[in-house]
Amino acid sequence: MPPKTRMAPGSAGRTVPATPITISTIAAIQSIAVIAVVLRSHDSRSPFGVAVNRSVVTRKLAAILIADVVGFSRHMERDDGGTFARLREIRERIVDPKIAEQGGRVVKTAGDGMLLEFGSADAALRCAIDVQRAMQADNQSKPSDQRIEFRIGINLGDIIVDGNDIAGDGVNVASRLEALAEPGGICVSSAVREQVHGSLDVGFDDIGEQQVKNIMRPIRVFAVALDSTAASHSAGDQTKRTAARNGNASRASTRQALLHPRSAWAAALLALIAIGLGAFWWNARAPNAAGPPAMSVGVLPLAAPAGNASTTQRAESLTHDLSAQLARADVAIRVIPMTARQGSPRNSGDVAPALNARYVLEGDVQPRRELSEIRLRLVNATSGEQIWNEIVSLKEPAIAAEQMRLLRTAMEHLRGRLFEVEIGRAIAEPTRATTAMDYVLRAQAIDNADKSLDRLRRQEALYEEGLRRDPDLVPALLGVYSVLDGQLDVDSNVDRAQLVRRMDEVTSRAVNLNRTAPETWRARAGALMFMGRWDAALEADARAIQLDPDAAWLIASHAWLMSMAGRPAEAVTLVAQAVAMDPPGSWWTIRVGCEAHLLLGQYDQAIAACERATGHAGDEFDIAYFLAAAYAHTGATARAAQETAKILRGSPGFTIAKLRAKGYSINPEYMRLAEAHWYTGLRKAGIPEQ
Repeated sequence: MPPKTRMAPGSAGRTVPATPITISTIAAIQSIAVIAVVLRSHDSRSPFGVAVNRSVVTRKLAAILIADVVGFSRHMERDDGGTFARLREIRERIVDPKIAEQGGRVVKTAGDGMLLEFGSADAALRCAIDVQRAMQADNQSKPSDQRIEFRIGINLGDIIVDGNDIAGDGVNVASRLEALAEPGGICVSSAVREQVHGSLDVGFDDIGEQQVKNIMRPIRVFAVALDSTAASHSAGDQTKRTAARNGNASRASTRQALLHPRSAWAAALLALIAIGLGAFWWNARAPNAAGPPAMSVGVLPLAAPAGNASTTQRAESLTHDLSAQLARADVAIRVIPMTARQGSPRNSGDVAPALNARYVLEGDVQPRRELSEIRLRLVNATSGEQIWNEIVSLKEPAIAAEQMRLLRTAMEHLRGRLFEVEIGRAIAEPTRATTAMDYVLRAQAIDNADKSLDRLRRQEALYEEGLRRDPDLVPALLGVYSVLDGQLDVDSNVDRAQLVRRMDEVTSRAVNLNRTAPETWRARAGALMFMGRWDAALEADARAIQLDPDAAWLIASHAWLMSMAGRPAEAVTLVAQAVAMDPPGSWWTIRVGCEAHLLLGQYDQAIAACERATGHAGDEFDIAYFLAAAYAHTGATARAAQETAKILRGSPGFTIAKLRAKGYSINPEYMRLAEAHWYTGLRKAGIPEQ
């Protein structure tokens, strides 16, 4: 079974969510980003601080196609799961085959948008025409409010190639052309129009030169008339249609998620600086109407008894350690330590507005005989309600490793409670879930006990919507990985190669965005394992533990990797270590032990562990996998039949052959053990071979 990334109490994810952004902030960031790119072009390091080889950045001429779903937010609001499932089906049935036919390449996707590269203008336009005509036919039987339509823009121009990514003026122009297109339509630049000549059965409406955002020169634009009998029209005949398209030019869309401009004209640079800094200054003065960021926790200095200098110094040190351990606890948590210049607040309500935090962690240190007692409280900064508390007792003199482990355990407990409360807030106000992180919380609110394909796809839709709003949101990237992991379990007809490619995409991006978060490396290890890159997977897993050696869940995840490497005896030892670090052990820890015992042929121990896991919040489907086999091996046929029914209910059409084809591990020793103990047990339990 694949490694589970951590979710909210019992689920996953992790990156510091951005502060709510206003329109003026976006304008400022766009302007300042261009300045940063120009300055960075003189630096030998990548945006992530990693040395790069400048020789791999090249230029070339290419045809760029950008597509965007019309009314995507409206569709998602009406039926997010159904919309996402239909979009994926459309891509697999219509879009991807047309791209392949014309030799195109998917550069990136972002929720409702796609950025594609083709070798010629003719190929790009043929692909766009075929897709739009197929969508017209597909929509004929659909009610108007359920029709999926694309806008498409195509440009032929110079682009910058940086690895698998592209940028530059050629891409920017394609983005503006897409904004000018009508629903179901295509707009192309004059460069594209000149290249295709009369080789296609379409007409071209010349809608004249258009002045568009962030492009200094006017662009000559042609709208493609998909009706093959349509004649080309002059600019003078298109006044009304041009005005309508101009209305679309300023709409917010996924183009901002797809485009990362890396060059700008020198003549525009000073103007951008002035506009950007001005907008940034204005926004900094404006009140934050959206409220504090989701998952934000302000950390107040721990209080100490007056007149006790040593305890005061100890409290300062412990405050710093608590902040560090809370930041390690989950990448989704935004930790905001209080600085000295913010003064000494009387209570959490005094400091919360200054910190812009939704919650406040406060507490005090009380010296006791041979120990220090830390009393911690998490408070809702708005209502003042205490939502969590715990007492941590540290022996004196302190042993550094033991102190860190105890503080980390407390912050893990806080993390679980924080997710519970934040998820409750997000689902209580579904119509106000406007931030990317709120969509992640809504995804994690969906009952994980129901491990059905429908549930996983609904979660995937919410994670992808979060990425559409913020492509750099690491919890959403890790969420996508987690649900793809789950789909591999329950979807008997899953396209494993396509799923693993997407896993590779999201985990690679997550690691690049946050190289100090153990969750990103843990997920990356899982993806690499699926790709058969064992050495790289073990290195990524070791990196995760190095970043957070006190995290029991990481030790349990490493135990799972040992089982997949055909070393379940080592996995059993690691599971015992993880339980000792955070007793009595999480669902994931116990589940890993269950699988390891099964692979060793220790069926009674496997049953004991699996039955313990069923009492925890987690995926019963996973446990049924192992319990059915273990019960069957021990002759408990009635219980084995019950678990078999759970498996077939969760994954209709499940067979031994399909389980083997999922390729959880291709390690020879693992495959031998799985055949001897897992697959054989499932056969005895009634799971069909084919």
